Amino acid sequence: MFIDVSEIRQVPDTQEVFINEIPSDSGHSKEKQLFYDQSLIIDLLEQVSSSEYKSAIAEHMQDIAPSSAENIPLEQMEDASDNEIMRYFSYLVFKPEYKRQEKNQATKIVLLVCLIRLNKVETDVIIQYVIPLKSGDEVGETINFTNPKSDVDSLVAEKYKFFKEICTKFKVDDWNLFA
Repeated sequence: MFIDVSEIRQVPDTQEVFINEIPSDSGHSKEKQLFYDQSLIIDLLEQVSSSEYKSAIAEHMQDIAPSSAENIPLEQMEDASDNEIMRYFSYLVFKPEYKRQEKNQATKIVLLVCLIRLNKVETDVIIQYVIPLKSGDEVGETINFTNPKSDVDSLVAEKYKFFKEICTKFKVDDWNLFA
């Protein structure tokens, strides 16, 4: 279950942030061991000039992920009802950089990213699903989404289906908000 972070602290007007902590009584024991403190972030940003989605996402991710994290494309989708909206999915896997070590910190972070280009209003919508991993399992630099080889692959692939559903349902009801 996700909760709206704006009920806890101030969030910028161009951003929505939700967090999901897996409860200790969750029936998903392997999921509880691997994942915790997931977050979903939606940002409305000025459209970057790059027309190539991998570099556009990379430009938006400069302040979020370390530059060493490779942006790996997953898929591209065009909205059948509105050819002005394109969705690009990718992911990054990286080791977080901590200023101080604390108990239960993530050993790696999987960042699912969706870039939705709203060309007619020159806006990029970046939707991020942040999945911290705290597993003793070996987590590689890539996730096998189509033929999972590990528990981490399986669980991240399952989260990607959920994330993709959220992103594909994103739509603009009132374009006048961008005027």
